[in-house]
Amino acid sequence: MMLPCFPPLVLLCSAFSLGHPCPAICSCMDYHTIDCRGRGLPHLPTPFPLDVRKLLIANNNIQKIPEDFFVFHSDLVYLDFRNNSITTLEDGTFSSSSKLVYLDLSYNNLTQLGAGIFRSAERLIKLHLGNNHLVAVDEAAFESLDQLQVLELNHNDLKALDVAALEALPSLRILHLEGNPWLCNCDFASLFRWLEENAFKLPKGLSEIQCTVPMEDNSIFLSELTEASFRDCKFRLSLVDLLIIIFSGAAVSIAAIISSFVLALLVNCFQRCAPSKDDEEEDEED
Repeated sequence: MMLPCFPPLVLLCSAFSLGHPCPAICSCMDYHTIDCRGRGLPHLPTPFPLDVRKLLIANNNIQKIPEDFFVFHSDLVYLDFRNNSITTLEDGTFSSSSKLVYLDLSYNNLTQLGAGIFRSAERLIKLHLGNNHLVAVDEAAFESLDQLQVLELNHNDLKALDVAALEALPSLRILHLEGNPWLCNCDFASLFRWLEENAFKLPKGLSEIQCTVPMEDNSIFLSELTEASFRDCKFRLSLVDLLIIIFSGAAVSIAAIISSFVLALLVNCFQRCAPSKDDEEEDEED
């Protein structure tokens, strides 16, 4: 049975009840909240109380989230890593984050999101990834995030985004995509159609997102575009279409060559096996 903690003994009791004391460089206002914001930390301080639920560690110089971090802190519900120097998220980083609801990784140095990187964080409701350097987001990056309601991808370096990444979020209510150098080419057409149909999820609608027109080097707001702006893309063959045509043509050519070869063999055989005219005359004389 745990003894009651009176005010003078709160920190002492928390040290025993949580298994580890509060990191000396941080502030622990209660058993489950740790505030390490703005301490110039190059990495996560250790040790942490094992049952920490809210970790505020914004405005530091942390470059990496340890791969086993959530293995030891699986009770985390709220994690604020805003304004650090994180460059990559290793596969499995969030493998034990099933209780995580809020994750802020904005103002870091992330460049890409791999497939299923947040797969185990299926309870996430808010995911902040704005103001990074993202150039690529895998179409399966947000798989299993069925409860995600707020997604920020604003002010990155995204020129394209597979619409499948957004279609995987059935509960999405708020989406920030502004501030990216979107390229208005045929690859953007499917995303444009999705955004038109889901403009109510964009805080300022299509009028807050710009894209660059190829060859013209000028930007235009999506609100000024229509479906007709991409009508020429309907007649453009995709890579798959081109491969099908190439292989189909090759198959037809090979079949024609084989057929011609077989036919030539049959004709030659027929000519050799058929009696000649001289033989027929000799048979008649006999």
